[in-house]
Order: sequence, then C-alpha cells, then structure tokens
Amino acid sequence: MTPSPGDPLATSALGGTLVSQAAGLGDLIGELEGAARGSDADPTHHERQLLLRVATELDAVGRLLQAWTTTAAEAAARVRALDGELERHDLVVDGHLVVERPGPSGADPRARLRERERLQERLNRVTAVRSRELAHLRRELESSTSRLAALSARARTGA
Repeated sequence: MTPSPGDPLATSALGGTLVSQAAGLGDLIGELEGAARGSDADPTHHERQLLLRVATELDAVGRLLQAWTTTAAEAAARVRALDGELERHDLVVDGHLVVERPGPSGADPRARLRERERLQERLNRVTAVRSRELAHLRRELESSTSRLAALSARARTGA
C-alpha cells in the first residue's frame, strides 16, 4: 500500500494541540463566567458563547485527527501483516493491488493465483475501512470549517 500524503505523527500532534487549545479556551470561559457573576449585567455572555462554540469545534476536530491517526496506523499494521504471505508466494503490494513480484518465481502458479486473490481481498478490506474513515474525516472537517467560518463572521460583526 502506498503511504498516504501527510505525516501521522504530525497529524496526531496537531490533533493533540487542538484538544489542548480547546481546554485552554474552556479555562478562559470559566474566568469570564467568574467575572460576570458579580455584576447585574453580563457583558461577557456573547464572548463566552462564541468561545464555547469554538472550543467545542477545536476539541471535536482534534479528536477526529487523533482517531484518524489511529485508523491509519492500524491499516498500515494490517498491510504489514500480509508481508510473510506475500513473500512466500512471490507477491507484492503495489499501491492498492497485490501483484506478482518481478522476475522468475519458484511458487506454484495456481497457488500463487489463489493467494493473490485471497490477499487482494484482505487488502481491499483494509483499504475500504481506511477510505470510509478518510471520507468521514473529510466530511467532518468541511462541516467544522463552515461552522468556524460562521463563528468568525459573528465575532467580527459582534452579532
């Protein structure tokens, strides 16, 4: 399986940073609530609501990125688990396909064909799970981007 673009460690670190920043915003919300308790009017209500929504989005996105990193690592481990069987039958993974290794082979052609089909099916299952999770991540990130943009517009206009 060809590695996907991006660095899993950096993705996980970004997710962790977003979760930490969300917690920091939560602390700020608590401070604003404390300041508002002593007054009749609540001048920070609007700001607290915006911060709460931003913190919620950052936390959700951070957790999604960390979950994606886990999914990617598990998929890579499942593909690596095929290595021994691939080698025994002179097969390799090329992208998302199980193919015959270049050069002469001592493997029985019929057995190699059966194993290629079986290993391709296993690889397809790994790829399908990874693709579904990536599509889910993409949809969630697009939704979150829209929500954060709307919050930013509200913050700028004071609405």
